[in-house]
Amino acid sequence: AVVSTQSTGIIILVTVMTLSCILAGTPISAMRLPNGKPSWRHHADLRSFCNMTIFLMLSILTSYHFLVCIILGPGFVKHNWEPEKKRDQEKLQYCQECEAYKCPRSHHCRKCQRCVKKMDHHCPWINCCVGHLNHAHFIRFLVYASTGCFYGGVNIAATLVKMVFYGQSYFILLYYFNNVSRFILLVFACGVAFGVSIAVGFLLVMQIRDIIRNTTNIESWIIRKAEWRHKALGTTFVYPYDLGSSWQNFIQVINMSNYAKGDGYTWPIVPGTNQYTFTEEQKLQKLAKRTRMVPHKITVSYDARCFSSLVLRNPILCCICNGLDDQYLAVEEGEGVMVSRYRKKWLYGCVKRTKKNKNGQLVDKEVGGWFPRLCAVEVPQLDPAEGTKSERKKSK
Repeated sequence: AVVSTQSTGIIILVTVMTLSCILAGTPISAMRLPNGKPSWRHHADLRSFCNMTIFLMLSILTSYHFLVCIILGPGFVKHNWEPEKKRDQEKLQYCQECEAYKCPRSHHCRKCQRCVKKMDHHCPWINCCVGHLNHAHFIRFLVYASTGCFYGGVNIAATLVKMVFYGQSYFILLYYFNNVSRFILLVFACGVAFGVSIAVGFLLVMQIRDIIRNTTNIESWIIRKAEWRHKALGTTFVYPYDLGSSWQNFIQVINMSNYAKGDGYTWPIVPGTNQYTFTEEQKLQKLAKRTRMVPHKITVSYDARCFSSLVLRNPILCCICNGLDDQYLAVEEGEGVMVSRYRKKWLYGCVKRTKKNKNGQLVDKEVGGWFPRLCAVEVPQLDPAEGTKSERKKSK
């Protein structure tokens, strides 16, 4: 995986600016040379040393778990994986992209172009998926990143306050860099530090919430749909991976080994369920989804680019298109699309496209994605019992 540029930039910015503030935190009067200039070689007290040590530890631990998340990866399902028993194949989902069966709790990531074991989400912070193998390191990365950014933000903010109130006569930082641009850079770094701390902290809370339930971000949505479906049927849905104790669920991911338990193919389950209970529920949900699909006909072509001419001609589309999951579908005028999801300005549909498989043969594959609502019109569906309009007129 490629290292995420924005995450690396934030780590470097906050680290460098915080260290410069800590190093600049000694009064000039305590370290003047004979020529009257301040010296960087100051007599730091124990508090300054502890302050720097704590921040450096947080920065190093953040960088370590950040890199391990990327290098280790989420854990991908083996190519051409199959269950041990052939009869279990009918209980599994089949991935058209990988042309293989999905193991329980796995999902296909269109950005990684692989099926990921126990996929939680594709994270832009680490530029790869969070899954079975790197989930524990990802949680630790969030802990140290949010804590380190907050700690760094406090140090930078304290330096800014002293700069404003004491000015050049107090801080070495302003002695050597006595211009507005450095001050603006510190203000920017302070804002980034606190902003990242809040954003990453919020993500951490959501992750902990899912871990103590032994679920993932994707599975949480599937569970909600399962509960709605079973409620309508008058039955109760039992999530097979919730072991009943928050602590038991927690140590499935976070433990002293730094790695989640299991091999990513089989999982501890509660009595009354089996390894394929959740997968079978997913298949039933997708079957119900297909029955609700509504046919649409494309009236205006769309090339699936985020800032295509069609989107740019409609400012509202341009503003909200990135709010979707960046999976866009190119459609051509006159093409038929089966729509399953709706937004105010966008539709999610599926079409059959001819693509090459692993053997180079041309096969029909179903492709899905979002496209603008103004590109399509709904095809009227008549009740077979009533017949068509012309048939009803003849009967009269």
